Amino acid sequence: MNKIGRNDLCPCGSGQKYKKCCLTKDDLSASRRREEEQAIQTALSWLEERYPEEVGAVVHYDFMDEPDEERAEAIDELPPRLEQAVSVNIGEWLLADAELDINGKDIKAHDLILGKDGPLLLTAHGREWLQELAKRPLSLYEVREVIKGKGLILADLVHPDHPPVEIRERAATNFLAVWDTFGARLVWKDDSFVMSGAVYPMERETALDCLEEIKSELEHEEGDPALERYISTSIIIDYWLDSILETKPLPELVDASTGDKLLLTTDHYRVTDWNEFERILETQDDVDGDRDEGWNRFVELEDGRRRSRASMVVKEPDGLEVFCRTPQLADEARAWLESIAGSVIRYKIREVVDPRSEKARDAAKPLPEPDIPKDVQRQIIHQYLAKHYETWIEIPLPALKGKSPLEAVKDKKLRPAIIELLKSIDQLEARRIEQTGGEPFDVTFLWKRLGVER
Repeated sequence: MNKIGRNDLCPCGSGQKYKKCCLTKDDLSASRRREEEQAIQTALSWLEERYPEEVGAVVHYDFMDEPDEERAEAIDELPPRLEQAVSVNIGEWLLADAELDINGKDIKAHDLILGKDGPLLLTAHGREWLQELAKRPLSLYEVREVIKGKGLILADLVHPDHPPVEIRERAATNFLAVWDTFGARLVWKDDSFVMSGAVYPMERETALDCLEEIKSELEHEEGDPALERYISTSIIIDYWLDSILETKPLPELVDASTGDKLLLTTDHYRVTDWNEFERILETQDDVDGDRDEGWNRFVELEDGRRRSRASMVVKEPDGLEVFCRTPQLADEARAWLESIAGSVIRYKIREVVDPRSEKARDAAKPLPEPDIPKDVQRQIIHQYLAKHYETWIEIPLPALKGKSPLEAVKDKKLRPAIIELLKSIDQLEARRIEQTGGEPFDVTFLWKRLGVER
C-alpha cells in the first residue's frame, strides 16, 4: 500500500488534505499500536524467561495438539511467511487463552502477567491492551462487506444471533473479499472494533467444516462460557493448522454436456488447402467464425443459447489447433472433421491437460501485456464470463451430488450447498479483479435465476 502524502486527499473521503484531516489521528493510532506491540513482546519475553518449560509444554500439547514426528517436521519446514503467522498466533494465544501448569495448578498466563509479580515495564495502555486481548474470545468470521480504505463488516458464524459488526481495518480491505472466512479476535479500541493481530484464514469449505464441529461440540456444553470459549478456540486452531500443513486434492471437474471428467484436450492438425477448408466450414450450419478469429462448432440449447463443442484456431502457416473440454468431445470433433474435410487436413498429435494440474496453472499465469486496449480486454473477458456463467447452472457438480444447480435448487437439502457455490463465485470474481483491475463481473443474475437470497 502506497504511503499517503501530507498534501494528498485524505482517504476517509472528506475531500480535505490528509494533513488537515486524519494525519494527527493516524499518528496517534500508530503510536498506540507501537505501545501495544511492545506490551506483547514484553509480556512474552517475561513468560519465556520465568516459565520456559511451562510455556514450551502448553504450546506443544495445547496449541500444537502434541504433533507426531511427521507433523512436527511439516511445521519445521513451513515457509517463512507461514512460520511467522504461526509465531504471531501462538504469541497472542499465550497471552489471551493459555493456562500454564504451575506446581500442579492451572493458571491463566494473562493472570500471571497482569498480577502484582508481573513485568514492571508495561505502560498503562499496554496493560489495557493485554486485558482486552484476554477479554475477547477467538471466533470464526465471514466477510459481509468490504469498505475500501476504511474497514469491513463481519458476521460471527459461531454466534449467528449476533448482528454483523463493522471493524476499522484499513489494510485488510486491500486483500479480503466478500464471503472470505477466517478465525480472529475482535477487540475494542477507542470507538470501534479492530482485529487484534492474530488471524486464522481458511478456505470456505474448511471454515464451514470447522463451524460444524464447533456447533456439534457446543450442543453438549451450553451454559459454560469459559468451556465454550476453550472449545471454539481449540477447534479453530486445529483446523487452521491442518489447512496449512496438509495439501488436499483438488475436486474433480465434470463437463456439462457429457458428464465426463473435464480434461482440456487440444488436437493438432496440418491443413493442406486453406481455401477449401474455409469453404467446407462455411457450409456447416453448426459452425460460425472465420480464419482470422477462429471457428466454433456449437450445439443449440433448448432456450436458444449455444454451447461450444469444439474451438478451432489457425496456427500459421499450415497448423490448426482444435480445442475441446474432454477427450470424448475431441474424438467426436476428429471424426467430424475427417468426415467433412479429410482430403485437406491431416491429424498430427493430441495434448491433454488436467485443469487442476501444475501445467494448467502455469498456462494461466499472466502473459506479457497484449497490444489490446484495457477496455477492449475487459469487454472480451466480460463476454466470455457471461457465456460461461449462463451454462454453469446446467453443469452437473460433485458438490451437488452430481446434479446441476438448476436441478439441485429444487432439493431443500442441497440449497445451502448452492448458496456456498454462489458465494465462491463472488469470491472468485473479487480475486480476479484484485489481479486484473476493472469491475467484477456481476453474478446477481445467477442468484435470481436460481431463486436464492444473497
